[in-house]
Amino acid sequence: MERKHNIGRIIGWAVMIVLTLILLPILVMNIILIAKGSSGSLVPPDIGGVAPLNVTSGSMEGDREDSFPQGSLIFVDILSDEEKLSLAVDDVVTYYIEEQDGATYVTHRIISVNYNSSGEPVSFITRGDANDSNDPDPVPLSNVVGQYQSCIPVVGYIVGWLQNPVVIGFVVGVPVVAFIAYDVIRITLYNRRLNEQTANDKALADKDEEIARLRAMLGEGAAQSCENGEQSCAEAAPPVEETADVASDEKAQ
Repeated sequence: MERKHNIGRIIGWAVMIVLTLILLPILVMNIILIAKGSSGSLVPPDIGGVAPLNVTSGSMEGDREDSFPQGSLIFVDILSDEEKLSLAVDDVVTYYIEEQDGATYVTHRIISVNYNSSGEPVSFITRGDANDSNDPDPVPLSNVVGQYQSCIPVVGYIVGWLQNPVVIGFVVGVPVVAFIAYDVIRITLYNRRLNEQTANDKALADKDEEIARLRAMLGEGAAQSCENGEQSCAEAAPPVEETADVASDEKAQ
């Protein structure tokens, strides 16, 4: 029974650890992004210079190596002003469009570059791989925030879902409550089985004690009978000398 109890405990902890390893990084990342996003900066919130962005449209779907589908989580390297000068045609960049309620980020491919008289880029013509036409307006160099590096398909849906505070509470709370409920039920069942086993052991011990008591009583009764009828007990036992004489007579014959 103790072994089953330990196995149940191990399974419970294993489930909790797996859920923690899966959900905790996403949760921490979302909290950091939400905190940084509230600063009002036009640059997307990043972790170590890399900004994770949730893809909400299919404008970059395609068969090119750096195309990505809707619902992906993409990773964008935040670029310095000097690094932006090295951008070229076919690079996939993220830029912002400033709106009343904040910045909207678009990640599209550079189709052509507009240079100034010094040969430095000043703006870019961009287009999504799945689109038939270029984006409406040239993208100023100052609006470019980063360059696309990689993506994880489907995870963007999960990240977007987890950015809802109600969902965060649900995702965090349900596993914790489920684990606590499981542990309470497991401990209750274990204690019940332990109590039943203890009761059975006590009942067996009581029976053994009763049997020993009855045997002791029978032994005392037999001894008392011999004390009261000592002569009868003596007569019942054959004399040793007579037996020996009989044996000698038989040998002589």
